[in-house]
Parts: sequence; structure tokens; C-alpha cells
Amino acid sequence: MESSTDEEQLLPPHQLKVKAYSRWWPAVAALGCSALVLRSVLNTDTAKDVRQLETSGGIFYSSNGQTEVHFELSRQRISAADIEQIWPGINVHFDEGTGTVTSQSLSDYTAQLLSEPSPFGGQQGAVKIPAGQSSSDQLDWGQYVVYTRKQVCYIAALIASGNEAADYHSGLSQLIPPDKCTTGDLYQAGFNRALLGLLAACSVDPTLADGGQGPVLIVAKSTDDLSKAPSLDNSGVPLADVPLRTCRFRDGSTGNPPLSDIPQTPQEACNDDDSFPVDFMRSGNSLKGQVMVDITAAWIGGYILAHKGCGGFDGGQDERLMTTMPEVMVLSFFMSQEASPIASEGVSLLVPAYVIGARRIFANFDGTSRDIGPAFNQGNPVVNLAVPMTSDLVPVQIGGQSAQMSAMSPFLGFQSINQQAGLANDVPPCRLNQNPIQFQTSGDYGFENQVKAWYNAVSLQFWHPDVQVILKSMAKSIGSGPWGSGVWWGNSQIFALVAWMGQALAQQSWDQAPFLDYYIYSSFTENPSNQCLIHAREDCIKCLQSCDDAFAGPGTTQRYCCMEPQPWIPSSGLFPQTNDGKPCIPTDLHEQICGENGFAHVYDHFKGSTVGELWNAVKTAAATVEADPTATTLFDAMLR
Repeated sequence: MESSTDEEQLLPPHQLKVKAYSRWWPAVAALGCSALVLRSVLNTDTAKDVRQLETSGGIFYSSNGQTEVHFELSRQRISAADIEQIWPGINVHFDEGTGTVTSQSLSDYTAQLLSEPSPFGGQQGAVKIPAGQSSSDQLDWGQYVVYTRKQVCYIAALIASGNEAADYHSGLSQLIPPDKCTTGDLYQAGFNRALLGLLAACSVDPTLADGGQGPVLIVAKSTDDLSKAPSLDNSGVPLADVPLRTCRFRDGSTGNPPLSDIPQTPQEACNDDDSFPVDFMRSGNSLKGQVMVDITAAWIGGYILAHKGCGGFDGGQDERLMTTMPEVMVLSFFMSQEASPIASEGVSLLVPAYVIGARRIFANFDGTSRDIGPAFNQGNPVVNLAVPMTSDLVPVQIGGQSAQMSAMSPFLGFQSINQQAGLANDVPPCRLNQNPIQFQTSGDYGFENQVKAWYNAVSLQFWHPDVQVILKSMAKSIGSGPWGSGVWWGNSQIFALVAWMGQALAQQSWDQAPFLDYYIYSSFTENPSNQCLIHAREDCIKCLQSCDDAFAGPGTTQRYCCMEPQPWIPSSGLFPQTNDGKPCIPTDLHEQICGENGFAHVYDHFKGSTVGELWNAVKTAAATVEADPTATTLFDAMLR
């Protein structure tokens, strides 16, 4: 979810590192000598630790120092009664599992896990994290950390059972406080329910049997310095080199027809058939190596901590992904105890960041959020019974040593450095791509920095060399929805171009450039109908007509995000005068907002051009449209 609050404005990118340091060092000084001794930074020998990772099957490894924290094991298991409160009648049999999971079997598994020696080595309750110094979380910029699947399960069991660490109050502990999440209202147990889903899979995972540590997961961070990105002016990088594909997922079309000459995303990752829908986030996606782009705030997990923990399935794409991919939630939130320098709710891993090896534990989540939500919140989640445990494992090299990892969907979270917060004061024009601020091309929040943000995340240049090797072998495509035009209210036409241009610049660092799979929705959960406006008139109208207003408005369905007035968005994003206050853009506005030219026309015109030439065309057209955004669209102005 791309959201902000009225008390925390986005900082220009070059200020982030300074702010991060200023928050970190006072906190360290306040710990005192005894705490520093308890959580001492351990100097590590990379080769030695990686050898241990291989030979022992599970020694924790951090590329830049590590710290040990200690949980008090006051609770030895998650009781079956608590599990029944959170997930009534749980009865799950995973396709690749070794048995059926019930509340009692799951409770017994957590008791067994917590009674064993720590999978990190050392005493019971001992857990290791990266040392961290350069940001508000524990993982330094440009570094990575390796966890085994059993270690991730162990952290989940410690937190879900209500144990706390005296020396480390992680974001995960703040997200799932024990007293609120194990009793009472089921709706208030949503994130703990996600952890139970992970633990259910762990309990029958054949790779964890007989003391096995299972495959590894890697968490990595890029850089926070966008100034390193190349200039767009006079860029000779050819756009034709971008292997672009599109998926028209429930956008008013039938069967994902081609968008002009742009190739189509393979059916394994794109199917709008209601009997088996698949997009880049959906559990049925079988396209190995498709990177899943998470539309984040400046940290993974968005503003779910703004709800003070333990909420249900709601929010934007970022928050919802945490629910369906609990391995990402565990690692992201456990990696921090300090708030982001940007927002108090940001007690999580800063971005750009990868989590490689995580899986979709719960099913039916896609960009429309049509098929998930109410059931999950009511304690009856749909589990991804086909979640891979062994069939997806591939060998990888970590520091020259071998390990196994899930190859399905590397998770990549990064933020659009979007336009000024003034957009939140006038949301309806933004949703129509008609707010003048959306057409700014320079400055901290302008078009140029959006391209750099994409480049900053997707280029291999800023990732640790070990992570580069893994991504080159594993990442086959980059899957993204309308990154940038969710609830930051960016212009969908502009951000389609941002992804194309940013990908062109980024792929220069790859030996074999991954495909860019761009997904188009009529009912994207963060800004329904807005992406319709990248289509030419006829398809735009069909897309607007297909937007689904079902399960809209307040309540526990929470299908659409963040269009009603809130402290950080004082104006309503709804259209009450013409559409009864429902989230989709009213279809009778199509004459005002659907242009003659769509993204297909722009692609056809510029596919033989360079990034610099497209950039010049955007600047010229944006200057014209900014004066009166209701007079024409950006695409029409570019092709006039």
C-alpha cells in the first residue's frame, strides 16, 4: 500500500540516510553498556559461516555482522483452545505435506518446536538477526541475511505463542501482541492467523522432518541513494531491448487479448478465467522465477501497524501480501525494532528489499481482491493446499557454497517516490489522471525520480554480489501491477511509462534481461478504474464498465483501500454525486477521461526509440497537459 499520514511527509531520497543514522545512534547510546554486551555484534568469517550453513544444514548467516536476542519461554506452546479461537475447525491437508493439520496437531508441533534447542544454535529462545548500523532496521544497505525455513518457523512460533524478548521488541511482536491476538474477536486475530497458516505448513513439511532445517530464504536490501541512477537526458538506452509483456486481468477484455504488438504474459501467470484466475500474486501462478513486485511504503508491510496490531485482511496491496505470504511478514517485521525515519508505523524492513524463497501460504489473493477478505477475517481462510514444500526447490550458491531454495516467486518490495502529499487533498481529479501535480517531471517527487526508483530496485548494480548471482539464475521476469498509481494517487499513464523506462535502464546490469510482465486491472484494490485510463477509448470504456463495486464501502469486507476520508487523506476519493459513493470511477465520465490513444499506441510509436527520446516527449507533453489536465490526456498529447 502506498500511503502516508498527515504527521509524516515523504522525505526527499537524499535525506533518508542522514535521518536513519540520527535515529539509530541515540537509540544505541540509550541502551547502556549491559545491553550492548547482551546484544554484542559478532564478527563473522564469511567462508566459515557459509561452510557451517552447508554442513550443519542451518547455521544463520549475515553478510555484515550478526546479533543474538533472547526470548523468555514463558509459554511452551500455542494451546489448541487458542488456535480454535483464531482459526475455528482448522483441518488442512497440504498436497506435499505428511499429514492433516488440526488445532491439536498444530499445538503439539509448536510445543515440540519450542522444547528443542534453538535452530540458531545456543540456548532455547536464542534467535539471531543482522547487526545493522546504517538504517533503522537491522539489515544494512547493500547486505543480505540467510535464514533456514525452520528458523523462520521458530520465530513465528515464538511470537504466535506470546513469548517476548527482553532485549528486542521487534516489529513482529508489536504487530502481534499476545493478549490481543489469542482471544476475543476473530477479526482482531488476522495476523496471528497468518502465522498459524505458516506453522501449519511447517508442521507437515517433509524438509523439516527428523530435525531438518529445510531450504533457505534470503533477505536482501539495495541502496537508499537514488542519486546514483543514470540521467534520463540524452540517454541512448534502447526501449526495444525491454522484453515487455502484458496481462489483461479482468480489465473488461476476454481471454487476455494482445495489446497491439506487445507479447502476452504466459497463461501460467495470466488467466482471467473465473474457474482458475491467475495473476502475478495469485496462488495458482506456476511461472517459476517471476518476481512479485510489492507496492510498498518506504518499508515492507505498509501501515498495518497504524491499526495497532492484529487486524484483518485489509489495507492496500502491501498489507494484504503480508497476510498471504507470512514468511515475508515474519522476516520483514522481525528485522526491526526501530521506527522508520519517515513514519512511526514503519517498524519493518526498509526498501528496496528482496525476500527470496517465500511462498504463498494462503490462496485467492490477486490485484482485484475479489475472492479473498471476508472469509479470512471471519476465521475461515482459504489455504493454498498446493503450496510447494519440495517440488519447487532448486540449488543455489551462497558465497560459493550450495543450498536449496524455493524458486517460485522472489518477492521485491520498493516504493514509488511519488508526488507531493498535496494529492491527498484533491483525490478525485488524481483518480481521473487530472491533477496538475501528477505531471511534474522534475524535483524530488517528479517523473524523473519515479523512473530512478524503479531502476534503483530492479538494477542489479546495488545488490550484494552474492545476491546478484542468485537473481541472475532465478529471476526470469518482473511481475507488477499499477505500481505508483495506487493510493499515492499517481497518474496511471505516467507510471506505465515509468516502468518501461526504468526497466530499460535497469536491464543494462543483467546478463539476460528478465521480462517485464505488466498487469492491467479494471478493479485494482488500491485505485479501481484508474488503470483503465491507459487504454484507448473503446477498451477504456469497456474497462470502466467492468469495474466491480461489490463489497465496497465501510465494514469488514475491505475489498478496496483508502478512498474514504482519513487523517492522511482529508478529501474523499469517492464520487458521491454520480456513483452513490462507490469506489469505481463512474462510467458516464468516460467522455472526459478516455483518450483516443492508449499505451499500445505509445508503445508502437516509441518502441524503436531510446529512453532519452521518450523522456523528451514526456517532458514536452506533460508541460502542455499540466496547464489544463482536463483538456487532453498525456498519451494524446505525446502523439498529437
